[in-house]
Amino acid sequence: MRNSTIVFRFSSGCGLLGGALLLSVGMASAAENRVLSEDAYLDEMPVVLSVSRLSQRVDEAPAAVTVIDRQLIKESGVWDLAEVFRLVPGMVVSYHSTSAYTMDNTVAYHGLSDPYARSMQVLVDGRSVYSPLFGGVLWGDIPVALDDIDRIEVIRGPNAASYGANSFMGVINIITLHPSETQGKFVSLTTGRNREEVVARYGGRNDSGDLTYRITAGVRNDKGEDSIIVNSLSTKPSDGYDKNKYDDRKVQLFTLRVDYRINTTDELEFQFGYNGGDRQEGEAGNPEKSTPFWKRADNHFEQLRWRRALEDGGELSVQYYHGYESSYGTDTNKGISYNMDVIAQRHDLEVQHTFSLNKSTRMVWGGSMRYDNVYAPSYFGNSIAKKPFHLGRLFGNLEWRAHPDLVFNLGAMLEENSFTGTDIRPRVAANWHFLPGHTLRVSNSKATRTPTNYEKVLADPYLALGKVKQKLRPERVDSTEIGYLGKFSDLNVDFRVFRDEFSDLIVENGTSVSQGYLNPGNATLKGFETQLQWNVGPRTRLVYGFSHSLVSSLNQAQMPYTDAVPTTVQSMMLTHRFDHRWSGSLMGYQMGKVHFPETDRGPDGNKRYYVDSYQRFDARVAYAFQAGTTRGELALVVQNLTDDHHFEFRFDNEPPGRSAWLNLKFDL
Repeated sequence: MRNSTIVFRFSSGCGLLGGALLLSVGMASAAENRVLSEDAYLDEMPVVLSVSRLSQRVDEAPAAVTVIDRQLIKESGVWDLAEVFRLVPGMVVSYHSTSAYTMDNTVAYHGLSDPYARSMQVLVDGRSVYSPLFGGVLWGDIPVALDDIDRIEVIRGPNAASYGANSFMGVINIITLHPSETQGKFVSLTTGRNREEVVARYGGRNDSGDLTYRITAGVRNDKGEDSIIVNSLSTKPSDGYDKNKYDDRKVQLFTLRVDYRINTTDELEFQFGYNGGDRQEGEAGNPEKSTPFWKRADNHFEQLRWRRALEDGGELSVQYYHGYESSYGTDTNKGISYNMDVIAQRHDLEVQHTFSLNKSTRMVWGGSMRYDNVYAPSYFGNSIAKKPFHLGRLFGNLEWRAHPDLVFNLGAMLEENSFTGTDIRPRVAANWHFLPGHTLRVSNSKATRTPTNYEKVLADPYLALGKVKQKLRPERVDSTEIGYLGKFSDLNVDFRVFRDEFSDLIVENGTSVSQGYLNPGNATLKGFETQLQWNVGPRTRLVYGFSHSLVSSLNQAQMPYTDAVPTTVQSMMLTHRFDHRWSGSLMGYQMGKVHFPETDRGPDGNKRYYVDSYQRFDARVAYAFQAGTTRGELALVVQNLTDDHHFEFRFDNEPPGRSAWLNLKFDL
C-alpha cells in the first residue's frame, strides 16, 4: 500500500487471526458495557517495573507495555527465547537471519532494520545485553534458561528517557525468578526434530532463610535450518541459492543467583552466567563462504546489586556488572585464512535513588558509567584491532498525580559518550482515567541510537580523508502516541496510534559515502496497533495482537526505507485447560510483505526484492501428572503445523518446515 489510507487486509491463511479479532470485538459489545467498580479495577490492573524505573500500574505508565508472563511463555511452546516476541504487537521476528558472526534470530519492533536489529535495548534483570560490536542482541548467547524467567516487559516505543541511547524503538526487560520461588529440584528434557536439550535446576536456602540461591545448568544441541531450501527462488541452479546457511550449534549453559537479606532494610544480590559452545558459520549459497567453519563462542557475566529500603517507601540501589562476549575461529576463503576472533567486554556501574516528594509525587534519579572494549581484527583491521567506548549518564523520571484521575510522567536522560558527544532525551506523558477501567494516554518522547563500534570504525577513515562532510552522528527519533487502555468484563484492550519521525539514519553502503554523507536516512513511520486479552471462560484465554504501519521516506542514498516495515503483523494465542491434567494451546502468526534495508541482492540481482507475506501456526498439548511428591508435565509441541516453506528476512533464509518435539518436566 502506498497511500495514507488505512485498511485491513487479511490473506486467506489468516482466517483464524481475523476471526479472533472479530470475536474479541464482539465480546466487548456483548459484555453489557459493564463498568467496573474502582476497587475491582485497581485490584486487577497489572503493575510494571520497567517503563519509567518506577513501579506503576500499566495504565499509569508513560508508554505502551506488553507483559509476557511465565505461563504464557510455557504455553507458547517456544524453543528459542526470541520466538516468544512474535506475540508482541508489531514485533518482527525472523529465524536465523544473520549470515555472519552469529547465526541468530532477529527481533525488531516494526522492522526498519538490518539483521542485527540495533534499535532496541534488551535488559536481563537490569543488565544490558546490547552487543558492543555490531549492536543488537545475540539471542542464542544470552545466559538465561526459559524456565528461570518470571516475566518479560516489552515497552513498545522509544524509551531513552529511562534507558538511554539504543532504547531507540523499544525496550525488552527480562526479569528472572527470585531464588525463593525456585526451591527444590527441577529437570527438563526435550527431544525432537533437529533439536535436543537437557536443563537441570536446584534451589536452596540456609537454615535461617535469609540466604536463597538457584543453580541452573543445561546442554542444547540445535541443528538449525534444513540444509536444502524447498521453495528456492533461485533463477540459476548453479548459484547455490537453493541451500540454507550453516547454522548448527552445541551450547552449554550455567547460571547462579544468590540473594542475601543482610537485615530488615538491606539486600544483596549476586548473579553469574555462562553460555558457550561450538557453532557453524558460512553460507552454502555463497561460493566465497560455501565451506563451513566451526568456531567457539563463550559469553559470561557477573552482576552485583545492593538495595536499601528507605523509610519513606523509597529505595537506594547500586549495581555493577561485567559482561564478556567472545568467539574464536579461522575462516579460509580462496586459500587465505582470516582471524575471526572477537572479544568484547563491558563494565557498568549504576546508582539509583527512588523517593517520594509528597503524597502525590514520586521520583527516581541516578547515574551510571560504562566502559566497553572490543577486539576484532577481522572487522576493524589489525592496526585498530581494539576499540574502546566510554559512556556517562544522568537520568530522572518524575510521576505527579495532579488529580486522582490524572497522572503526569516527566523524564529525561543526559548522556555523554566518546563516539558522538553529549545528548539529552526527554519524555512527557499524561494518563487520564476518564472512567474506571478506561484510560487515555498521550506522550511524546525523543531518543537516539549511538553508532556501534563497527559503524564507527567504518566511518572514521572517510572522515580523516575528507570524503564526508560531517562526522558520524547518532540516529534520532521524535515519537508521539495516543493510547487507550480499557477493560470490558473479561476483555482487556490496549490500543495505540503512533507517529515516529526518524532522522540521521546511518547507512553503511558506498553510495551515501560517495555523496559525502554518513547519516543520510530519514523516514516517517505511522500507524496503529492493538493487543487484546480475553478470558473467554475460567479455563480458556485468547491473546491477540495486530499492527498496521506505513512508512514514507525520500529514500536518500538509494536506501528504500519506504517498504521496510510490513504493513500488517498479527499474532494469536488460544489456550484451554480441558481438565486438571490436560491442556492445549494454538498459536498463529502472520507478517505482511516487506523489503528490509541493507539486505543483500535478490535472486535476480535486484536490491529492491520483497520477502512475501507468510502465516505460521503452532500447537502444544500437555499432560500434567503427579507421583508422590513429584509433579511433572509431558508436552508435545508442533511448530509450523501446515509445513509452510516461507522465507523470513531474506530470499535464502527458509526456516524449518513442520517440526515436532517432546518436552518432559519434573519438579522434585
